[in-house]
Amino acid sequence: MADAGRGLRRRGAIGGLLGCVLGLALPACSGAPSPPARPAPPLPPLATADLARLLPQAGLRWLILARPREIAAVPWLIPSIAIVAPEQNLARHARATGIDLRQVREAAIASYVSDEGATGEARFYVARHSGDPRTIERLFRRRLTGKERRALDRPDVVRVTGDIGRAPHALVLLGQDVVGVQDGGSPLRGPARVASLYALGRLKRSPTALSEGPLAALAARFGPAPVRAFAPGPFDGELARGARGLLAAATAVGAAARPSAREGIALAIAVAGDFSTSGEAASEELLRAWNELAHGSFGHLLGLDAPVEPPLATHAPDAVAVAVELNPRALARGLAAATGERIEEMLR
Repeated sequence: MADAGRGLRRRGAIGGLLGCVLGLALPACSGAPSPPARPAPPLPPLATADLARLLPQAGLRWLILARPREIAAVPWLIPSIAIVAPEQNLARHARATGIDLRQVREAAIASYVSDEGATGEARFYVARHSGDPRTIERLFRRRLTGKERRALDRPDVVRVTGDIGRAPHALVLLGQDVVGVQDGGSPLRGPARVASLYALGRLKRSPTALSEGPLAALAARFGPAPVRAFAPGPFDGELARGARGLLAAATAVGAAARPSAREGIALAIAVAGDFSTSGEAASEELLRAWNELAHGSFGHLLGLDAPVEPPLATHAPDAVAVAVELNPRALARGLAAATGERIEEMLR
């Protein structure tokens, strides 16, 4: 028995020695504590400072950029906002999505030609929010009815895709404060996926919505207005006959709205193109087109025919424009009447 014990101890010592030699039990051999694990290096920041730089220019049909919280902070605009988006609708939307639109600092809505071709549309909603990303994801997943799929590009970049009814949808969460929701189009190749690639810095050579061309020039022309809208050319078919035919040669069209000092809405509409030799005549045509719209049934509904100040036409070598100041209450009543059902559907 003593010999057997000595044999076991010898084999144990040899095993321990081999473990130390092979590096399998170094702390045990040396008696030193294990070194603390090195913390993972911090992730590089996401490129989400400018929402427009999350939107591709390719396939863009139109784009609206807004700063809702800034608009809602204007006291005399609050009654007009309530006409278009009643408080109870905004509260219901916050409960359903986890996003309180009253607290959204920046938002964008963009329409793209989908992978189905010219007749298909992918609509992409992006917002800089103040909600909880986990709650936003949970509420989005609750609405899915099939084909649910979740992907992590990195811990703070989450993508969820699936169907709501028969329509494909996609959610992308970028960091703690940016969310995008895509309705229609390809969930794996559409604007939601592209936005995540822009945020990760993987599409540096792909132009974003307002980074170049006539859209960039219009954005510079309008400056930091709280509401801006853009549509790139070329325009064909019925659209080419718009603005008394000016859109046929236009490279882009845009509009910007901001509160005025007289508690009105200062609206500017610009058509981009080569007007180096026809600027004055083209600006007069644009003014006539505005007056035709303003005095038509739709313009009357929006109060365009009763502006605070008459419209003024201007021109430059690369654009013609019309500026006008509108009554916010009349505009809000008209928008509510014309788009109430659509806005109600969006706020569900």
